[in-house]
Amino acid sequence: MKLPRSLFCFVLLALAAQFGSAQVSFSTVYSLTLSDPHDGSNQAIAQGRDGNMYITGPIGGDTGNFSCIGGCGGVLSLTPAGVETIIYQMGTNIADGETPQGGVTLGSDGSLYGTTSQSFVVGSGAYGTIYKLTTGGTFTLLYSFGTGAARSPVAAPVQANDGNYYGTTVESGTSGEIYRITSAGVFTTLFTFTASETMGGEGMVLGTDGNLYGASGIFNCGSVWKTTTNGVFTELHNFTSTSTTDGCAPQGVVQAADGNFYGVTGSGGANNDGTIFRVTPNGTFKVLHTFAGTADGIGPAASPIVGSDGALYGTAMGGGANSAGSIWKITTAGVFTKLFDFSTANQAAYSPLSQLAQNTNGNFYGTGYQGGVNAQGGLYELSTGLAPFAKLVTASGKEGAKIGILGQGFSTGSVVKFGGVTATTKTLTGTTFILATVPTGALTGLVTVGTGGTTLTSSTTFRVTPTLTTFTPSSGPVGTVVTINGTGLMQTTAVTFNAKSASFTVVSDSKITATVPTGATTGKIKVTTKGGSVTSTTSFTVN
Repeated sequence: MKLPRSLFCFVLLALAAQFGSAQVSFSTVYSLTLSDPHDGSNQAIAQGRDGNMYITGPIGGDTGNFSCIGGCGGVLSLTPAGVETIIYQMGTNIADGETPQGGVTLGSDGSLYGTTSQSFVVGSGAYGTIYKLTTGGTFTLLYSFGTGAARSPVAAPVQANDGNYYGTTVESGTSGEIYRITSAGVFTTLFTFTASETMGGEGMVLGTDGNLYGASGIFNCGSVWKTTTNGVFTELHNFTSTSTTDGCAPQGVVQAADGNFYGVTGSGGANNDGTIFRVTPNGTFKVLHTFAGTADGIGPAASPIVGSDGALYGTAMGGGANSAGSIWKITTAGVFTKLFDFSTANQAAYSPLSQLAQNTNGNFYGTGYQGGVNAQGGLYELSTGLAPFAKLVTASGKEGAKIGILGQGFSTGSVVKFGGVTATTKTLTGTTFILATVPTGALTGLVTVGTGGTTLTSSTTFRVTPTLTTFTPSSGPVGTVVTINGTGLMQTTAVTFNAKSASFTVVSDSKITATVPTGATTGKIKVTTKGGSVTSTTSFTVN
């Protein structure tokens, strides 16, 4: 059901006056119905290559061929203007699973990746599936958790630098697992949580170091943790004994431009209404804000996101001035601003449970669990005056890699630059997606797309990862000058011989020279650049 935007859209003059010239406006752009997949949860909302937003509804819609209570749920597409299309209805096949509550992730291949947390096979102990779905509605079952232990994935998996997808489950009798799955459906359990550590369930994020970070749990209030793509698990902060100060039940984390991770807790803190926290990659923890009921909100139910201005944006599912939830932002320095109070009036959506998403048009979108014309919740839009921008599907890659860029107004004449270096090869999909090849000599930095007189800039830095192909000679004494060949070497910041720092000279993007340092021993050569690091496959022998 498409709603007249004029019915719900209003400008919050009081807020505009409070926060300066920035105009904050809110509207419910689509009200969900019983025939739609609905009942929004703390899901991730993905922007597709077509510029539309994709959400999941764990219940509702046609029950298909099976008796799902209240409907089997499914995946919806919604344009920023509120035009809705049901992309796929769970229940089409018995193997699909039901209750897709965690949202979807846009993969580098243009497909959507998501999970269901339940099965149609009543009483068998079958729990959950992982699926791939094209935006045209072609469904592929990647993995079924089968029967036995109650392994339920309740968040969409995230894609790592190796191209594989990673996620968590909640498991009956223990506390869940971290898994890896390929786009072809090869599944591997990497780590099993225990009650003394945390539990799975919330989504993960990919850090700039290539590791995966998460925050989840109700046992002992949960923890913040990281894992390598090989399953080496490290707990960064435990909420066990200090819930009254640092919070309880974390809802995931996000990494900001300063390299630190930010998240919220659903409860705990001084007022037991939740907190906003920061944790460094080495585990240094700090509470930035404590929620206080009617003043700013109660019970954040989803991780914040990083906006195109570098600030963090999030929601609280209750509290606020109207006891219907709130939208807020906070800077990395801890300056908190309440942007909007939800209301049960005017048939607007309220009680936000989903994570916010910023479309490349600059506006924020989310789902309200309740409200709307049909009392089934809906998709809302919040405008804060931020300008359109470009969004990277993949935030790092080697020279020659094809990188997806989301935006609007693109044309065949659009010029893509990686750190100021023009990409000579690109493929256009409509006006909202470009696949550009990282050019030789590309620099770690922001990506820009210029079309006519308009330039869109990426909200995140693209990191050009180096390669090391050869080095000569392969042996020599201290003082030997070694020529190192590869790609992406223009921004080299360090060279080591078996962990011993060496002096070096950048000759070109494909060549550097380094002098074997005093104290060096036989071992591998490592080159570090602004975009990452690479280690030789063979050792240099120190004579």
